[in-house]
Amino acid sequence: MFIGHYGPALAGPRFAPVPLWMLFIAVQFLDFLWGAFIALGIEHVRVMPGFTAMSPFDLYDMPWSHSLLMAVVWSAVLGGVWSLLARTRKRAGGLVVAAAVMSHWLADLLMHVPDLPLWPGGPQVGFGLWNNAPLTLVAEFGVLLAGWVVYMMATRAKNTVGRYGPVVLFAILAGLYWLNHVMPPPPDPVTGGLTAIALFSALSFLAWLLCDRVRVAR
Repeated sequence: MFIGHYGPALAGPRFAPVPLWMLFIAVQFLDFLWGAFIALGIEHVRVMPGFTAMSPFDLYDMPWSHSLLMAVVWSAVLGGVWSLLARTRKRAGGLVVAAAVMSHWLADLLMHVPDLPLWPGGPQVGFGLWNNAPLTLVAEFGVLLAGWVVYMMATRAKNTVGRYGPVVLFAILAGLYWLNHVMPPPPDPVTGGLTAIALFSALSFLAWLLCDRVRVAR
């Protein structure tokens, strides 16, 4: 999953005062780690155009970023860090951040072929929705749109930019999803991993620029 990961992030402010930029990091935290681990040679991936209908990546070795056990660990780590840094509602914010991290693995379970280990070295699972392009599109945009609607209901604009910022952010995500499928895959795994880190960082900044800065909780 790509843009669908941001659905839970957009829904997060409904439940605790966590800024959207942080939730954008949280829902992609496992992929931040994946990109770093690929670049460092800790995990491995093959770039194979046509591997599935919707993804060119054979994600055959990612036990430390994407196993179920480590997803629980990373969820607890980032949620704990946020609970220490948050100024208000520390426990609630930490739980929302942890849930956002964990949502990534659950969404990937739906999309991936069986390449998600239950623990490092353990059996691999995945329901393989990436092999069905129409259902993948429904899942990606359905989850994103649901989260976006929750965000719009939970917050209000401070100014004119705040009225249109979330719409622009949604359009950017949709455009990136389109580009992701019309552009050629990365030439090598390291480039793919570093590109993912840069892209997710940029989207977190846009979440602050177009939403956090110009909208407040209702």
